Amino acid sequence: MADNQPVKNTSSDEIDLGQLLKLIGNGFKKVGNVFLYAFLYLKKNMLILIGLVVVGVLVGFLLTKIVDKKLKTETIVRPNFESKDYVYDVIDEIQANIYAKDTVFFSQMGIDINDLDGFKIEIAPITDPEEAKEDAEQDLMYLELLQGFKEESFAVDIMRSVLTQKSIVAHRITFTYIDAQNGGVIAQKMLDYINKNNYFKEVITAFRENAQLRIDQNTMLIGQIDNLVNNYSKTLNNKQLEKAPGSVILENESALNISSLLTLKNRFVKEIEEKRMELSEQKNLLSVLNMGKTQKVRKPLFNNTYVIIPLVLIGLFFILSFIKFLNKKAAELQ
Repeated sequence: MADNQPVKNTSSDEIDLGQLLKLIGNGFKKVGNVFLYAFLYLKKNMLILIGLVVVGVLVGFLLTKIVDKKLKTETIVRPNFESKDYVYDVIDEIQANIYAKDTVFFSQMGIDINDLDGFKIEIAPITDPEEAKEDAEQDLMYLELLQGFKEESFAVDIMRSVLTQKSIVAHRITFTYIDAQNGGVIAQKMLDYINKNNYFKEVITAFRENAQLRIDQNTMLIGQIDNLVNNYSKTLNNKQLEKAPGSVILENESALNISSLLTLKNRFVKEIEEKRMELSEQKNLLSVLNMGKTQKVRKPLFNNTYVIIPLVLIGLFFILSFIKFLNKKAAELQ
């Protein structure tokens, strides 16, 4: 009896393995049957499905002819003088008044409310949030490295330049409309309205006056430095130790630090360049970096009527077929 026991276990294992293989085979057979039923269903209703696709495409074509095409103008701007919050608020205000059809509000801009049918204005920062986060981390590491050279003037200039560039982010204002003739004109009038703010007008005036004053003063100081250096050069060339009438005293060669004067002059020249660049870039509250041309709005694939309408018709057909199948099975149960 002890010798027969292993034989029984082996037979039982073989039976279990055979049943498992049979179950797996039945599973594959059922999956295959599902594919076959689906193929037969599609084959049976092929003409109906093709007809629905054709009808959907025709309906989408007719809708594109009936419905006005959307156009847009994308404008890249840069808010100056910490005016980003104001720009966002005033754009929300304009869009709210478009919905409300406020004739008084738009008459101030010289815009007819009837020309705003289908008009929309939106703003968004151009910088990608993930890229901005990575750039911020890299800039932080860069600035930490510059801390070791904080006593050097070049390091201070670099840090100031980096911080200034990162504090001003370009934005994209998108004007969407259906009137190709007036859309771009209305967009420009809205930009002019955004720039007409009494508070920021005073800020811009003070900023430009201060910048121009700094340019004038630095120019005068540069002239004085040039005079000092020229007089010193003449003194060395003539090997004269006596001072010339009406000139600054140069008792000996060490009386004037030429290197420091030239360094100071270079600093004044660089500051003049920066101020002139600021005056050029910050003429208005909103600097328009690029005023785009009118272009057609491109819809994503599944927002296109040629695609979405046929898909909707086919989906409805499958839903109706499934309901019909459920009704049939329910009738069989009864």
